[in-house]
Amino acid sequence: YCNHEVSDSDAIEACLQEAVQNATERTIIFDGKDYYIDRAILVPSDTEIIVDGCMIKQKQRVFDNIFRGANLVLDEENPYGVPLEVKPIQNIRILGRNGARLLGTPLPKVGYHDFLKEDQLMVGDFWGWRTHMLSFSRGVNIEIGGLSLSQTMGWSTCFDSCSEVYVHDMDIRSHVKNGDGVNFRSGCHHCRIENITGFTSDDTVACTALGKKGERVPNNRQSKYLYPGEPYNSTGHDGSRDIHDISIKNIKTGGRMHGIICLTSRGNQVYNVSIENVDEQHEGYRESTVKLYTGYGDGVYNPGDLHDITVRNVTGRMSKYAVQTNAELKNVTVEN
Repeated sequence: YCNHEVSDSDAIEACLQEAVQNATERTIIFDGKDYYIDRAILVPSDTEIIVDGCMIKQKQRVFDNIFRGANLVLDEENPYGVPLEVKPIQNIRILGRNGARLLGTPLPKVGYHDFLKEDQLMVGDFWGWRTHMLSFSRGVNIEIGGLSLSQTMGWSTCFDSCSEVYVHDMDIRSHVKNGDGVNFRSGCHHCRIENITGFTSDDTVACTALGKKGERVPNNRQSKYLYPGEPYNSTGHDGSRDIHDISIKNIKTGGRMHGIICLTSRGNQVYNVSIENVDEQHEGYRESTVKLYTGYGDGVYNPGDLHDITVRNVTGRMSKYAVQTNAELKNVTVEN
């Protein structure tokens, strides 16, 4: 498909459309050349993506994800805001081989920030979910691994209300505002993350349960957060906002802020979390290698909302604290 007559994005879109029409399950392979895209690659259910020995890179001034689920119904009048609908999605694999790389835009788009009254590069969490390199919402059975991510515009990889997620063998290099590595947001459960290296300019791994059940994020720009960071959770659905049954191990990164956080407020809970083998690299400076806390955002924290968490084998080389908490916890074990 990819030739000089059509853009790479047009060719990728045509390939996916044909695959969906002709197979109930499908594998799409990127190889043989580097790909330069001007919009997100929308991944449908029952799809495997293989990036083999090549690069997928955003063109200049692109304001979009590299990959996201094809389950968001966007509001044409507010395409960066709360989707009109987020349909269920399942069975997605995005795997890299032979040095596969994903690169964000080398020159971010500039936009006017209505609340701060200034022009800004459209990067970081003020600008919402389009800054995520990989973004999946309301998904089940998702695997992402074997990729090198760099030149991010915000969170490298984000999941909201997803389950059975496996993220592994990733090298993440972020140097941008809110440059988190992998974010499990409200409603995520039964997820695994392991074998992460690199440098993240914010938390490398975050389990963050902040949303309020039934509360829709308004479509307005009268806040410093112009657009929501979580497409499905911002719709105000009535599902659980707890994060639970999460395994995190073999995290070897440098950077800023924290290596791993578990954070909750507004009555949400984070529980059944295992954190093991966090070996901080020398590059950067952090408040803590692992932090269990509340107080970010608004809403009450009930004693024990963070519970049944195990932290083992933590080596902090650049942090003020190896393990830190500011909350009343329940059934938390810290070893070595």
